[in-house]
Amino acid sequence: MTTKSELPEVILQIIRETAEAKNLTVTNLGLDSPVDRRLGLDSLDWAAVVVRLEGETGIDPFAAGAVPTLTTVSDLVELYQAGIR
Repeated sequence: MTTKSELPEVILQIIRETAEAKNLTVTNLGLDSPVDRRLGLDSLDWAAVVVRLEGETGIDPFAAGAVPTLTTVSDLVELYQAGIR
């Protein structure tokens, strides 16, 4: 189980690996990086990131159907951290 303190690096690593699987080089990836196409990832890639995060954390923050506004990787981290006790 991933802890709150480990979560930022886990999320960044999953994003990196997803980009690498598409032969993309993501430079300067950080918590303030956008969660959109500017990283070269499309909606299916982001869905794959979410699936991997659920497998890693056991958390599905989207299960309730409410989709919060996610602008940066930091927003994604906060969303998953809220589900960790």
